[in-house]
Amino acid sequence: MRADGRAPQVLISISQGSPSVAGLPCAVRAARRVCAELPSARVVIAGADEAFLRRWRAPLAECGAVVAGGDDPSALDADRPLLALAADAFPGDGALEAIVRAVNGPASRRVAGRTVAAWTDSPDAVGAGAAHPSSVHARLLAAAFPPINVGVFFDASTPSAASRAAYALYARVAKDTDGYLARFDRRLSLALTRMLLPLPVTPNQLTAAGLALSLLGAWQLAAGTPSRQLTGAFVLWLSCILDGSDGELARLKLLATPEGGAFDLWSDHVAHMATFLALPIGVARLHPNMDWWRAGTGLFFGVALSAASVWRLVLSVPERARGPHAALVERVASRDYVYLILACAALGRLDWFVWAAAVGSNLFWPALWLIARPAPPSNPDPSDAAPRSVRRETSPS
Repeated sequence: MRADGRAPQVLISISQGSPSVAGLPCAVRAARRVCAELPSARVVIAGADEAFLRRWRAPLAECGAVVAGGDDPSALDADRPLLALAADAFPGDGALEAIVRAVNGPASRRVAGRTVAAWTDSPDAVGAGAAHPSSVHARLLAAAFPPINVGVFFDASTPSAASRAAYALYARVAKDTDGYLARFDRRLSLALTRMLLPLPVTPNQLTAAGLALSLLGAWQLAAGTPSRQLTGAFVLWLSCILDGSDGELARLKLLATPEGGAFDLWSDHVAHMATFLALPIGVARLHPNMDWWRAGTGLFFGVALSAASVWRLVLSVPERARGPHAALVERVASRDYVYLILACAALGRLDWFVWAAAVGSNLFWPALWLIARPAPPSNPDPSDAAPRSVRRETSPS
């Protein structure tokens, strides 16, 4: 929303052969970015043909985009500020917000010697409300407006530029909290993600498939034969690849949602508990003459308490307030343990893993509480006796 109270409108014109980057047309990427950064803005897509509409009508409708007809000048409002975006470029994170904050009159954003975005507070001057939206788009991008150098835009005007933009997006899908060994999985999960990008596959479908594989792997781990336990360990590893791919797909397709993140998180919890419940069962079946009750009980409750502690002390806390140890904790608590399960299963010694995990998990969760415990103030102040909730709200991040 502008300071004058007028919500902007964003115009994107589609032409034949408009490029796609990482499975999505630049116009769709731009429209979804508008939804994320300028929720009060109206998105107008002009010049879309039937083939484009059949493929992308639903994703565009999800973000409220208006698809203008061939001769429908009423799609644009002559009184609302207008931002035109090129169909062969797309904005990066924060670029649209940066433009709206920076502009104070007509302005243009140029990349590689051409205009990729143009803003006007007087859209009637370029025909908005009277001319076809595609014509308005062309006039606005051709206007000689003062340049502004804010926000990152990705150029896709040539095949080589589109490839560079795609690789830039691929490089950004890795997370700082990836486990130490899971970083090796990124190449495999990203290769899978790139194959899935052109297909109508959703991140939640991948999450569900990964959970199904995790449960299948746990079931095999609970079997009493070394060959089935090794198969289960391999299936668990495959589920980890899917666990990385669902997040990559969500970020690359701009489909990340709080609900999807919660589904992914709870799927991980279910996979963890199923795995650590199955392991002592499988070991006990493989070694029926040994007492595995103590190790199994210690393992299950150690993992449960560790998961609850990570949630309470790290994941339920806003990112900026998690402290310097949060990334380390998330890496340690990741699914890197699958590699140890795979190695022990290959050696026929899952019992080693059960004992080590039983001890390690019951050392991890108390240590986490010690690390996360706030330090006492060095100079107590009587005015600091306010309730914890009030202090948390008023203290700087």
